[in-house]
Amino acid sequence: MLEQSKPPVRPGTERLHYLLATPFRYPPLRHGSRFGTRWEPSLFYGGTSVPVTLCEGAYYRFYFWHDNTAGPASPVLQTQHTLFAFRYRTQRGVRLQREPFTTFQALIRDPVSYQSSQRLGAAMRADDVEAFEYPSARDRSGGVNVALFSPAALATDRPMNPQPCLCQTRAEQVEFSVGREVHTFRLGDFLIDGRLPFPAA
Repeated sequence: MLEQSKPPVRPGTERLHYLLATPFRYPPLRHGSRFGTRWEPSLFYGGTSVPVTLCEGAYYRFYFWHDNTAGPASPVLQTQHTLFAFRYRTQRGVRLQREPFTTFQALIRDPVSYQSSQRLGAAMRADDVEAFEYPSARDRSGGVNVALFSPAALATDRPMNPQPCLCQTRAEQVEFSVGREVHTFRLGDFLIDGRLPFPAA
């Protein structure tokens, strides 16, 4: 019954572990994503390092916290996640953090609007790009993310090196505990003109 209530499995993901298949299965959020509108198939997004991955995660924890019109149920929201690695490989890839795209970094990384990056995503999709790397809009240290249009770009069918990750979200701080390491992010790191930008096209 529960499986029947879920969206259909996307073709090409049948061989994949659910952690790798799920991003392709569910529709985008109401605002779409950085490189895809809400009417296009979902992308698989990830970071090329632990710090940039957690930075992106922290932004979305703040987003869900402050987007809750009813307010948080408690001063601290504790959630459990799984941090894992995966390999990707394709002959149809793009590195948006390199030339000739460096001229357009402000549009690609725009922290407020997805309008330009979604148009770029549509163009890459139309050109049959399977995977691409791009500079993070949230990580100020210059981290790089990766996105996959197609599950064919995954070179592994199971997550690698899975690690439990405990997250504690507060109004002004998000903290991830991974093994013995603690990664802390503050709301001020993500503010633009004093406000937390909500994803919007």
